[in-house]
Amino acid sequence: MRRLFSAVLVLLSSMAACCYGDGGTVIARQTIEGLQLTVFASPAPLRAGPVDVSVLVQKGEKPVLDVDVDISWRANSDSSADWLPPCCTMESRTERIPALRGHSNNRFLYSAIVPMKTAVPSVLGIRVLEAGRQILLSCDLDVRRPLPPLLAFWPWLAFPPLAMAGFVLHQRLSRPRQRRAMQGPETPSSE
Repeated sequence: MRRLFSAVLVLLSSMAACCYGDGGTVIARQTIEGLQLTVFASPAPLRAGPVDVSVLVQKGEKPVLDVDVDISWRANSDSSADWLPPCCTMESRTERIPALRGHSNNRFLYSAIVPMKTAVPSVLGIRVLEAGRQILLSCDLDVRRPLPPLLAFWPWLAFPPLAMAGFVLHQRLSRPRQRRAMQGPETPSSE
């Protein structure tokens, strides 16, 4: 039992390296006209496909929660798309995508899913509207090619075989106990 517990503990601690925080990786941080803007993006490194972009707006150390934030993305060069949205709901009808506070678990972050279609150097634009003034921030990005589907979905594909292996292991370990329980206690033979 101790070995099984140790093996599970080692497995879980090795998986901790792939856990991520709420906002993603910091890709830009700048103070403009008294507002400090921090831009996060996930996945890291950025790949063509849906990218979760979050913006933290602060005045001093306190988050600002009553602004409008829009996000835009454009490739620096014209090239064919490396990734196309799988459904029409990801197609942006406008140039700017509104970032909302309800999209993320962290209610201080304004976030949106931004479809980045090509794997080329590109520009991410952040527009913050606060009390009638407009603050613009642009970030240069290096977007990589999307992962092949097998590499992108390997955790989902690996789970069923691992669950079956765990079931088989459980059945093999519990079988000797079941046999002993079915045979009953041994009685000494009287001679």
